[in-house]
Amino acid sequence: MTGTDSVAPALPFHRDASPLDPPTVYAGWRTEGPIRRITQANGEPAWLVTRYDEMRAVLGDPRMSSDVTRKGFPSPRPEEPRQTVGNFTQMDQPEYGKVRRTLTRTFMVKNIDRMRPRITELTHQLLDDMERRPRPVDLHEHFARPLPSYLICELLGIPHADRGLFMANASTIGDMRLDEGTAFSARTGIAEYMMQFVEEKEHNPGDDLLSDLVVNRLRTGELTRHEIAGMAALLVINGHESSASMIGLSAITLLRHPDQLQRFITRPEVVPAAVEELLRFLSIVHVGLRRVATEDVEIGGVTVRKGEGLVLPIHVANRDPSAFDAPDELDIDRESRHHLAFGHGLHKCIAQYLARVELQIALPALFQRFPGLRLAVPLEEVSFREENVVYSVNALPVTW
Repeated sequence: MTGTDSVAPALPFHRDASPLDPPTVYAGWRTEGPIRRITQANGEPAWLVTRYDEMRAVLGDPRMSSDVTRKGFPSPRPEEPRQTVGNFTQMDQPEYGKVRRTLTRTFMVKNIDRMRPRITELTHQLLDDMERRPRPVDLHEHFARPLPSYLICELLGIPHADRGLFMANASTIGDMRLDEGTAFSARTGIAEYMMQFVEEKEHNPGDDLLSDLVVNRLRTGELTRHEIAGMAALLVINGHESSASMIGLSAITLLRHPDQLQRFITRPEVVPAAVEELLRFLSIVHVGLRRVATEDVEIGGVTVRKGEGLVLPIHVANRDPSAFDAPDELDIDRESRHHLAFGHGLHKCIAQYLARVELQIALPALFQRFPGLRLAVPLEEVSFREENVVYSVNALPVTW
C-alpha cells in the first residue's frame, strides 16, 4: 500500500515480536513509503507517518497543530479529545509560547543540575528501602515510580503523602480502555486539587515552582489560578509517569544485554550516551504523537489536506535505518541524541533534561547497589501496559 491507497489498516499497538520492540507491521509499512492512511479508534481515517525525516519535519512545521479542539485532530480514543486548562502541550502559538515561557527558568540546565544531590539522595533512600524488603521486590512500585513522583512533588512544593492520588489519576488518564470523559475527569480532578495549593501559595509562598508562578505570574496577571493549577497537573502527570516507565524498561533492557550492562556500570563516562540510546531504543510514547494540518501540506510526496490528522509513532522513527545504523540493536556507545523520544520543535518536552538526569543517576545507582540484580520471573511473565498512552510495566519483580 502507499499513501494514496483508499484501504485504511487499523492502527496496531500490540508489540508482537518483543515487549521492548515496536509492532513488526510498522517496519513493513515504513519500507513501502513514509506516509499512509490508517483507521483511528473512532473509525475515522488519519495519516500515519512512518519515517524519521518526515516525522521530524511534521513536528517542526508550524502548519501542524497540537490543538486537540481543532476539527480533524486525531484522538487515540473513540471520543473527541477535550482540552484541559493550562495544558500547554495542547496549544498552538502564541498561547503555547506564553505559557511555556513561564516554566523555562525552572527547567534550565543549570537549575536542574542543582537538583542532582537531592536526586542522588532520594535514589539511595529508595534503594535502602528496597534492600530491607523481602525478595522478590517490585522494582516498579518501590523504585521506578516513587523516585520521579517524589521529585515532582518537591519541585512543585506539594506533600509527598499525596503522590498516591497523582499516580492513581495518571494511570486513569493514560488507560486507553477508558473513555475520554473518564480521562478528562481525572485530569480535571488533579487540577482542582492543585487549586488549593495555588491559593495556599498566594498567602504563604515558599521556595518552589508553584510559589514562583503565583508570585511572578499570577500577581502580575500573566496567568490565572486555573492556568497555574492546570500546568501543575500536567507536570505531575507527565513528570512521573514517563520517567517511571523509562527506569523500569531500561532496567529490563540492560539486563537483557549483559555485556553492555557491564560497560554501563564500569565506565561512568558512557552513561549519558547510554541514556540517550535507551530513550531511542524504548521510545515509550506508545500511541504516538498527534497533529492536525491547518493548511494543505506535502509530506513524503503526499498532500495532506487542511483538517486532516496525522499520527506520529516516534518509536517507529527511532528505529528507522535511514536515521540510525542497525536501529533494532542496542548500542550504548552510539551517538543517538538526535532521537525523537522527547519530540521535536516547539513542543519538545520542556522537562527533557530533568528526565535525562533522573536516568543518569537512578540506573547506575541501581546496578551498583545490586550487582546481581535479575528478573525474578521469566520476561514472558512480566505484565506490560500495552493499553496505556505511555508504555510501561504493571509490576517488575526482581531479586539479587
